[in-house]
Amino acid sequence: MACGTSVIDATQKLQALRSPACYPGAASSIEIIETHFAWIFMVGPHAYKMKKPVHHIDLDLRTLAARKRNCDEEVRLNRRLAPDVYHGVVALARTADGTLRVAGEGEPVDWLIWMRRLPAHLMLDRAIGAGRVPAASLQQVGIRLARFYRQQNRHSYLPPEYLARLDHQIREDQRALLAPELQLDAAGVQAMIDITRRAMDVCSGELGHRALEGRIVDAHGDLRPEHICLSDPPCIIDALEFSADLRTLDALEELAFLMVECEVAGAADVGVQILDAYGDESCDRFSPGLLDFYRARRTTVRAKIIAWHLCDPSVMHLAPWASRAGAYIEMAERYARRSMETSGS
Repeated sequence: MACGTSVIDATQKLQALRSPACYPGAASSIEIIETHFAWIFMVGPHAYKMKKPVHHIDLDLRTLAARKRNCDEEVRLNRRLAPDVYHGVVALARTADGTLRVAGEGEPVDWLIWMRRLPAHLMLDRAIGAGRVPAASLQQVGIRLARFYRQQNRHSYLPPEYLARLDHQIREDQRALLAPELQLDAAGVQAMIDITRRAMDVCSGELGHRALEGRIVDAHGDLRPEHICLSDPPCIIDALEFSADLRTLDALEELAFLMVECEVAGAADVGVQILDAYGDESCDRFSPGLLDFYRARRTTVRAKIIAWHLCDPSVMHLAPWASRAGAYIEMAERYARRSMETSGS
């Protein structure tokens, strides 16, 4: 591998990172996980994440400087809920002899997030799959989240501003889901959007009150079971780092998303237990209809994200994305209809 100013491409970086010799300390084996936006290398008690040089909506990681900024922001945000997991950002450096070393001396050719490796069996999605989810651990998660939301920066919205924000989000999701290239059931999408708008109108008073209460915070942004570790104390990883706007959420809306994902995993009671613990700790009170409206909203967003896989050649054949998106659209309509029935109860 030549020194100087020659470009190191992703293939060369991955080849180096597959070798235990690339890392500080002794490593006998490496486990590699690929996600949509990154590669994660499990090395003994450590994990290293390298971002892909991708360009998507709200995210442009095509330059080295952009990936460094993104890594720094991810560490900053995730230390809020996992302070002892995220050690920092280290360089993948080209050393004097031209080899690539993690945290080595030399020219940075890329940047990696250095983390403590979490026990796989303690991740909530794994625990749900194994049928072993301790109630005490779920209570701790709910309490941890309540205290987290209490500490976060609050966004001040007047009721009309907050309702306009939600209406804009619904319209953007409608536009995305009706994109011709997705070939989704347009009538089903429109029916879901229409009932969601009606549910928002019914909940408008309560939504406006929550805005005035300061319930809209800089949240986690991607609160799913696979991001929750049932350690003692619990830690929550993989906050959404690339968009402050997408992290700006009512705490209840974020918890509604977690409840949806627990339900999809076949463990709706898990989400309920976390919500109950959150409510007891935070003294947050809300109607069942509002909770269902927020579930409809987050299920719609999830449908959109899943449907976008249909436009990505690298993953479009890996799963039945259209049917999965359709299932979420149907769920969103059910939640919105139930919201209409229970609002104010």
